[in-house]
Amino acid sequence: MPTDDGADLTNAELAELYRRYGFLLRRRGRTLLRDEALAEDALQTAFVKIIESRAALARAENRLAWMYRVVDRCCFDLLRRRRVRRTEPIDGRADTALAVPGVDVEARDAVLRVLGELSDSEYEVAVLAYVDGTPQTEIASTLGLSRPTIWKRLLAIRERAARLLEVTP
Repeated sequence: MPTDDGADLTNAELAELYRRYGFLLRRRGRTLLRDEALAEDALQTAFVKIIESRAALARAENRLAWMYRVVDRCCFDLLRRRRVRRTEPIDGRADTALAVPGVDVEARDAVLRVLGELSDSEYEVAVLAYVDGTPQTEIASTLGLSRPTIWKRLLAIRERAARLLEVTP
């Protein structure tokens, strides 16, 4: 429920959003990062950004979706930074100390490349469908769109991903 006057959210309202949705946002971080400590770091960074952007959050049509997007971006930024910091040790073996357990680096990089090419609306649909596993009918309801529209967007996203990754859809 956006505010009509464009006023910022109060500290109490922000605290309530954290109390109500913090566990969902943390779970999203764990899903993307596959690491509890990294998910907590991403959540803390996200909430700093949320606090700094409280006016935009106040105007958001769907506050949870808006906060998910902030957490997603913090997670993806963290993954990118960790990849950049990775170094090749003297013995020539890949540095696995900074690797995220259970995550195929090439696959993750491909996903990041595809997500980076999507519009905001496509990005939101893609994350809801492919990261959260949300059914198309629920995505449609959440975003205020029809289920056929969601189906068409997912088809377009798959086709674009295939082109970007040079594989057959």
